Amino acid sequence: FFDDIQDAIATTKTLQKHLPHKVCHRIKWFNSDMIATYKEAEVTHLCAGDSWGLCTMELFGMGTDVPDIAIIVQWRATYGLSTLWQHWGHAGRALGESGTAILFAEKDLFDDVKEEKRI
Repeated sequence: FFDDIQDAIATTKTLQKHLPHKVCHRIKWFNSDMIATYKEAEVTHLCAGDSWGLCTMELFGMGTDVPDIAIIVQWRATYGLSTLWQHWGHAGRALGESGTAILFAEKDLFDDVKEEKRI
């Protein structure tokens, strides 16, 4: 999940560059600028395994039920804890499945960095 459309697009393009050409189309971005039919198609592709991942905004999680998502990655800790829990809750929903949540947070949010700046 991203909180900035341009970050989601740039990250998608970077990930695509690091994949073999024949599979780079399996990583995509989704944001509020896309139409509902595109979202529906991408959920279908994701559920079928045709897409490997989406760099998306909070909007994608609303009303979407994909039970077998294995990994959720949150880019930056700009949301409150309740929103992070909602994002992370999309992982491992299928019965008997587990999920992994990864948070890439800004270094300024860590206590040791705050302490170094204070001194």
